Amino acid sequence: ARRVMRLADASRALAPRWTRRADVQLVVACALTTLLGGALQLHKLASLDAAGREFAETSTAAKVSFLLPFALAKSCANLVVGAVADARGRRRVVVAGWSVAIAAPALGMIAGARKSFGVVTMSAFFLGSAQGLTWTALVLASVDLCGKARRGFASGLNETIGYTAIAIFAEFYGSMERSGVRCAWTTQTPSAACSAANAAQTCAVADDWVKACVGECACDGYMRVPMGIELMMCLIGLLVSIFVFKETLATLAAGRRFDVAWASEIPEEDDKELRGRDCESSDGGSLQVIPAPNESLKEAMIRTTWRNKNTAVVCYAAFCANFETAVAWGLMSVWARDQLGLTGRERDFFTGCYSFMKGFTQIASGLMSDKIGRKLPMSFGLIGGAVALLVATFGAGFHGKFMSGSPDATELRAMQLAYLTLSSVALGFCTGVTYPVLAAAAVDHAPDERHYASTLGVVRFWRDLGYVMGVPIAAIADSASAELALILVSIVMATAGYGVHKTYEERLGGADPHADGYAHTPVADADREDDFNDEPITTTAIEMSPRA
Repeated sequence: ARRVMRLADASRALAPRWTRRADVQLVVACALTTLLGGALQLHKLASLDAAGREFAETSTAAKVSFLLPFALAKSCANLVVGAVADARGRRRVVVAGWSVAIAAPALGMIAGARKSFGVVTMSAFFLGSAQGLTWTALVLASVDLCGKARRGFASGLNETIGYTAIAIFAEFYGSMERSGVRCAWTTQTPSAACSAANAAQTCAVADDWVKACVGECACDGYMRVPMGIELMMCLIGLLVSIFVFKETLATLAAGRRFDVAWASEIPEEDDKELRGRDCESSDGGSLQVIPAPNESLKEAMIRTTWRNKNTAVVCYAAFCANFETAVAWGLMSVWARDQLGLTGRERDFFTGCYSFMKGFTQIASGLMSDKIGRKLPMSFGLIGGAVALLVATFGAGFHGKFMSGSPDATELRAMQLAYLTLSSVALGFCTGVTYPVLAAAAVDHAPDERHYASTLGVVRFWRDLGYVMGVPIAAIADSASAELALILVSIVMATAGYGVHKTYEERLGGADPHADGYAHTPVADADREDDFNDEPITTTAIEMSPRA
C-alpha cells in the first residue's frame, strides 16, 4: 500500500505538465480529424459523380454501391478498435488507420487509369477501414483528454471538427471538379433520348452531362485530381500521427476516496502481493485490490447489443442515424443532380449545408447532453430528421405537385433547390443533435472504465452498419421512386426516436457501481491523469473503504 501511495504522490506532482500536454494533444487530434473528414468527402463525392459520368453506371444503386464495402469495413473496424486501442494504445491504432488510408486514393487513381468502377468500389473498403480505425481512436483519445465529466463535449468536439471539414471540402471538391474534369462525346451522333434530354448538345463540362447520355457523354478527371489531393492528405496524417501525436490512453484508476489518488501502473510483484487481500492504508482505512474482469469481443457484443436494454436501443438509434446519413450522402445527392437536374455547384451547396449543420450542432449538443441527459437529444434528433426528409420528399419531389401554383421549369428547379437546402439544414441540425450523444450514452452504460472502448466500438459498429442501407434504399428508388424510398426512411427514423423515448434510462457519468458483481469506483474528473507513453497500460482496480 505504501508503494501505491508513493506512486500516487508522484502522479500528483506531474499533473500540471500532463495538463499542458493534454491541451496540445487535443489540438493535434482535432487536426487529424480535419484531415480525415476532408479525405472522406473528396473520395465520396468523386466516386458518386464518376460513377455515371466516367464509368457509365446507370442505376442509383450502382452509383452508391461503394457504400456497401465502406460500411462493412468501417463497422468491423469499429467493432475491434476498442479492444485494440485499450491493449495497444490509441496512437498505434491511429498510425495503422492512416497507413491503410493511403490505399484508398491509390486504388482510385488506378481505377481512373483502367476505367473500372469495380476498383473504385474496392477502394471504399480501405477508406472504410481507415475511417473506422482512425476516427474511433481519435474519439477515444478526445474522451481521454477531456475527462469523464465532459464525455459529451469530447465526442461533440471531435465530430464537429470532422463534419465541418466535410462541409468545407464539399466546396473545395466543387472547385476541383469545375477546373479539373473535362467531358467529350464518345459517339458521332447522340441517341434520340440523349438529344431530347440535352437539347443544347453540349458535352464539355460535368454539368453538361445528363442521365440519358450515359456512355455517350463521358467525363475524365474525377480519379486524378481529387484522389491526388486525398493521397497527399493521408500522407500528412500519417506523418503527424507518427511524429507529433502522443499516446493519450488515460490512467484507468478505479478512483479517489479520502482524497487519495491511485496510479494505474503497479509493479507486477506488488500486484501479486496485494491482489485478493485487504491491506491497511496510512489513513486507517483498508485497501482492497480487485482484479478487473476481462471480456471477449463476443461477450461485449452480446452485452451491448442485447443484454443491456439501454445500449441496445442506442445501437438501434445509431444504426438509424447513419442510415439517414447514407441517404443524405447517396440517394439525395444522386437524385438531385442526375434526376432533378441540379448543377454540381447547387448539389455541393445543399450537401455542404447538411454537413456543416451536422458538425456545427454537435459540440453544443454534446455539452447540453452532459447537463440535461441523453434521451431528449437522441429522440428529438431522430424524429426531427424524419420530418426533415419529408420536407425534401414533398417539397422537391413529385414533380412539384405539392407546390403552390404552377411553376415553370426554371421556377421548379429553384424551388426544388430551396426545399432541398431547407431539408438539408434541418436534417443536419437534427442529426448533429443526436450524433455525439450516442457515444456518450454508450459509455454511460458501460460496466466500468475498462469497458468504455469495447462498448463504444460495438455501438459504432451498428452505427456504421447503417451505411449499408444506402444500397437497398437506392434499389427501391430505382424500382419505384426516390420519393417512396425517402418516406420509408422517415418511418424507420421516427420509429427509432420513439423507441429511445420509451426505453432509454438516463445514467449520466457512468455505470452503477455494483451493477456487475465487482467493485467500481467513480473517477473525479479533476483527478484524471493522462499517460503519454507509447507502451500499453496495465490496469488494476483499487477500492478504499473506511475502517469499521
